[in-house]
Order: sequence, then C-alpha cells, then structure tokens
Amino acid sequence: MHSKKIPIINSSKNKKKLPNFIWAIILSLIFMYGGSLMGSLATVPLFLALRNIPLFFNNKDLLSLLITLFSFAFISLLVFFRVKVIEKRSFSSIGFNKNNWLKKYSLGFLIGLAMMSIIVLILFPFGYITVEKNPIQPVGISAIASVLVILLGWIIQGATEEIVTRGWLLNVLSTKYNIGVGLLISSTLFGLMHLTNPNVNYIAVINIILVGLFYGLYVIKTNDLWAVCGMHSAWNFAQGNIFGFKVSGLDVSVGSLIDLNLVGSDFVTGGIFGPEAGITATFILLASIGILLFIDKKRYFSNKPLKS
Repeated sequence: MHSKKIPIINSSKNKKKLPNFIWAIILSLIFMYGGSLMGSLATVPLFLALRNIPLFFNNKDLLSLLITLFSFAFISLLVFFRVKVIEKRSFSSIGFNKNNWLKKYSLGFLIGLAMMSIIVLILFPFGYITVEKNPIQPVGISAIASVLVILLGWIIQGATEEIVTRGWLLNVLSTKYNIGVGLLISSTLFGLMHLTNPNVNYIAVINIILVGLFYGLYVIKTNDLWAVCGMHSAWNFAQGNIFGFKVSGLDVSVGSLIDLNLVGSDFVTGGIFGPEAGITATFILLASIGILLFIDKKRYFSNKPLKS
C-alpha cells in the first residue's frame, strides 16, 4: 500500500511543519488532554444554563455525562487550529469532504450500530446476556428523551476522537513515513489512551487497537472521515444507550432503550468493562477488517481526488 496512491494522504504532501512520530504523539496527547481541560472550563456556563431544565434536574447524571461529551468539541477545535493555521491546509485534507457528507456519515452510523448489534445477537442465544429486571436508569419509552439528548454528546465525542487519531495523526504520519507506520501508531495510541479506564484488561486494549485499525483502513480506502465518525459514535451509543452496557468501562446509565447485563465468562463477554473487552468483539472486529479488505479487492472503493 503506497501513500502516493491515496489522495487523503497525498493531500498533505509538501506541507510544512508536519511533525515526526514522537512530536505527533505528544501533540495528539496535548489535543486530547489540553482540549479536555479547556472544554471542562468552557462548558461550565452550559451546565449552569441546563441544570434546572426538568429533564436534567431529575437526571443529574444525564447532564454530567452530556457536558463531559460536549467538552470534547474543544479538542476538535485545537486540531482544526493546527490544520488550518499552522499546517495551512483545508479540512478536506483530513477527510472532511463536503460531497455527500450526510450520506457517508449515515452509512458509517448504520455500520457501527450493526457491529454492536451483531455482538449482542451472538451472545444472547448462548445465555451470556440477561435483561435487567430492576433497572436503576430510565428504560424504554420513558428513556427516549434522555437517549436522544445523549446521542448528541456521542456524536461530538466519537467525531472528536476520529479527528485526532484518524483525521490528523494517521494523516501526518502516513505522509511523513508510510501508511503502515501511520496505521500502527495511530491505532496503538488509540488503544493505549484507554489504559486508565476502569476495569480495563489486555483484551480490551487489543480490541480498541483493532477498532483503530478498522477505522484507519476505512479512511484510507474511502478518503473519508465522515463515515468513521458515524461508526465510532454509533458503537458507543449502541453500547451505552441502546443496550445498556458500560462503554469502555465507563458507567453511562443515564437512559437506555433496553437494559441488558453481560453474564458468564468475562473472556467471552467483556464483563464489567463492556463488550469491548470480550473475545466476541475481537471476532467481529477481525471479521469486519477482513470484509473491508475483501470488498476493496472487488474494487468497491475508489480513491478519487479530494475536493476542498
């Protein structure tokens, strides 16, 4: 796989101030943690404005999670500043082509929902999933308002992590070195950034790295970031607020369409970390990568030049 054939990589060629891999990793961490700090401060007025609205007044955890997810927007702003002001290139160069953006995002969102739903459909018949009989969060019809509101937060959060890791880091490292280096470092960093999450284990880290590889390959094959933004948001949203699982070890029980429990072998299900820490997710991710590579060989994708 040569970067000369990939427009999303080639779009960064001959641009000044593209960092080496050490500085690129440091910058990515600055984006993530510096932007999060900025966001936590900047969203205080939003928290104060929303806290007395009945939906949030009666579900304070919903407001806290929503504000946390909204704060990710400031991470994206740091990346956009770097791309536009320092590297002096267009947003299309990181995969945000305006053509058919909603269609691309929607397709990605459906893929993300399907992948998590398949995991549930595999686990449920074998008794690895039970339905919570005494939920502590709103469930079903009573949770619809909360679910729709928190979806906005997942849209921001999922897109932000893709902007940092696939839109920027994969892009600049593939340009400076080669696509293999870009894929390896961006995916590995993506996995390692979850090491501080509650109840993380080695399968969880491996699976999150596999997620990064799948998303990275999709970006390379399609020259597009919209779809993986949709996939990422849908994957998290489905885990936490459709099926009621933990999301990367984090408790997001603020409302769910169904409230399910993972039971039995943690090796199979992921246990208290959520499905991402189970071997079932490993199988689905490897299968997804295989399918992606297969349809690429059938020339389903076309690497058309990017337009600003």
